[in-house]
Amino acid sequence: QILMHTKEMVQKMNLEVIYGDTDSIMINSNSTNLEEVFKLGNKVKSEINKQYKLLELDIDGVFKSLLLLKKKKYAALVVEPTADGHYVTKQELKGLDIVRRDWCGLAKESGTYVISQILSDQPRDTIVENIQKKLMEIKEGVDNGSTPQSQFEINKALTKDPQDYPDKKSLPHVHVAMWINSQGGRKVKAGDTISYIICQDGSNLSASQRAYAPEQLQKQETLTIDLQYYLSQQVHPVVARICEPIDGIDSALIATLLGLDPTQFRIQQHKDEESDALLGGTAQITDEERYRDMERFKFACPKCGTENVYDNVFDGSGLQLQPSLLHCSNVDCDASPVTCVVQMRNKLTVDIRRHIKRYYSGWLVCEEQTCQNRTRQLPFAFSRTGPKCQACMKAILKPEYPDKALYTQLCYYSYIFDWDYATEKVLPEQEKDIVKKHYGPQCPEYLEYKRLKEVPDNALVLSAYSEVNLSKLFGALNTYK
Repeated sequence: QILMHTKEMVQKMNLEVIYGDTDSIMINSNSTNLEEVFKLGNKVKSEINKQYKLLELDIDGVFKSLLLLKKKKYAALVVEPTADGHYVTKQELKGLDIVRRDWCGLAKESGTYVISQILSDQPRDTIVENIQKKLMEIKEGVDNGSTPQSQFEINKALTKDPQDYPDKKSLPHVHVAMWINSQGGRKVKAGDTISYIICQDGSNLSASQRAYAPEQLQKQETLTIDLQYYLSQQVHPVVARICEPIDGIDSALIATLLGLDPTQFRIQQHKDEESDALLGGTAQITDEERYRDMERFKFACPKCGTENVYDNVFDGSGLQLQPSLLHCSNVDCDASPVTCVVQMRNKLTVDIRRHIKRYYSGWLVCEEQTCQNRTRQLPFAFSRTGPKCQACMKAILKPEYPDKALYTQLCYYSYIFDWDYATEKVLPEQEKDIVKKHYGPQCPEYLEYKRLKEVPDNALVLSAYSEVNLSKLFGALNTYK
């Protein structure tokens, strides 16, 4: 409840909360001026702390750029002040795969490079191009043997003595630890870190059973590094997870650049819902990008019949700036759609109901583009990533209209009538002054926009997509007091 109240207070200050967690929130300042950002942070801190006596909010950090993947999984450039009054940036990683020790050096190096590119100030096209070039270089280095053997080593710690593990063969580091102890030299035990390499040994055993110590690979000529395993099971998953929010590079393309079969790495559309907790959409993207694929709101002029398309609160620029509902898009028509708010509310309600009905129709489509199977029947066969398509038996079925698409559509309808947000966040400073001068908070147009915005906002209140109601979740515990 405290977290939700804090979020609401921040939003009332016309700020965007892009992430919320158990004990923290992240706010998009929409500013590159560090003094302004710290001033804004201190203002939020002061306002929140006034509300609580036993709880104190503090500024944990300022991020220049942020890649937010899932709950408690992000990479960021942290801005820190220096003793001489200047600022420096350093990379901070939290919960990402590349900080784990059980990835090989090649996977970690690939992931680190991709993150550094995404967090850079370069244009998106340049970032995507650099990542693609890097993946091709990795593939070339692996194929021509120029990648050092040490880059293929995987390190994992023993949590108990090797002989105490019940299933020694299925755990590669335990399997290698048993071999080391059998050699009569040093004995490894609980707490020791074991290095191993997945090799091709001529057998059909699983990868976990083809793990060998680096010295075994050097001594046994029959052993070769399983390059396919490293590209598909080490490099690919690390890079694909980091690039998931980035347009222009997806799981299948990454597979192609690494020389893998792209049909085995189709993009999974089933996002983990926890990644959108308190976000209200994907972080780190502009409103234009977020709502790019949303269905536009259309309303026919009652006088001339021209179909008007609305995707912003204001039209025009400079002195010609005006509310989009003020005039019909037909220059020969003198009607003002803002006088038809009742009809527009009805049209908006009908559109919203149509989208909700589409979601609840429950259609599933095969993610293999060549299959085109569409069904409402959930199959019995499931893979690790979802229900298997019964038509092609290659890919999984995904919702044709997922919950995230519905939620984003509702947010879009709210966005195009959100006068306050457009005035504070969308318009440049000069045009903000024009709006404040000609259209005050009590002007008729402002009030009609508020009435229109109420329609999608009421639908969003009924949606539980982006929020967790802790009162309901733990309500049952009250009976045991």
